[in-house]
Amino acid sequence: MARDFSAVGSTGSTTSATGSASGSPGSGLFGLPKWVLAMIAAAVAFVVVIAVVVLTSGGSESSTDDGADAIRAAHGPTTTIDGVPAGYTRDQAGAQTAAVNFTQANGQAYAGRIDAQRLKDVAVAAEPTPALTEVLDVSSERQETGRGTVNGVPMIVTVENFSQDSATVSVWGMGVSQSRVSQDSDKVGILAIYSTTTVTMVWENDDWKAKDWSYKSGPTLEEAQFPADESSLAKQAADGFYAFYVN
Repeated sequence: MARDFSAVGSTGSTTSATGSASGSPGSGLFGLPKWVLAMIAAAVAFVVVIAVVVLTSGGSESSTDDGADAIRAAHGPTTTIDGVPAGYTRDQAGAQTAAVNFTQANGQAYAGRIDAQRLKDVAVAAEPTPALTEVLDVSSERQETGRGTVNGVPMIVTVENFSQDSATVSVWGMGVSQSRVSQDSDKVGILAIYSTTTVTMVWENDDWKAKDWSYKSGPTLEEAQFPADESSLAKQAADGFYAFYVN
């Protein structure tokens, strides 16, 4: 005689399933034991707390000073304060990076894009030389005209001497301007000027600060092809260059 399977699972199994769904003692949502649900809830709460801590710490790091924005670079800067880069490592790469950025920041102050006094507060030593003071005075209280753009582009950077407390950095670069050829014309002209700027940096208040400055025109690209032995261009140049815009 053939077996009858029509009643399989019709009584015992149904009782077990409906018992779980109706909330038997010791069970909760989806039939899981209440102690399991309690562990899941605790884990979710822990994740939420961690997320809040991470978000809060990230926000405070980028606003440690008024007008400061956090950035990350291998040797600095780690922040910009009202457009002035700051925060460098106490090594040769940090010093040369600080020097290059200072020459560019001074150009931005001269163009009226950043405040020269803020540049002094953030990136200049407590006792700058008269030469650097004169340069900063020329860049002070200038207003952006909006009639053109001027940017300093470093090309060869050499460190003439370095210690943990001071460094002399030479920057051969090109100043490039874009402006209208006349006030009533829409035609744009491009002008490029080569120059060499030497900046002395000192370590003060846990950062590199500019203390001295010298500037001379040239050499041009043609003149620099075979530099003299005593020229800074004949020394080993720094490797690695990145540029980013700070608006």
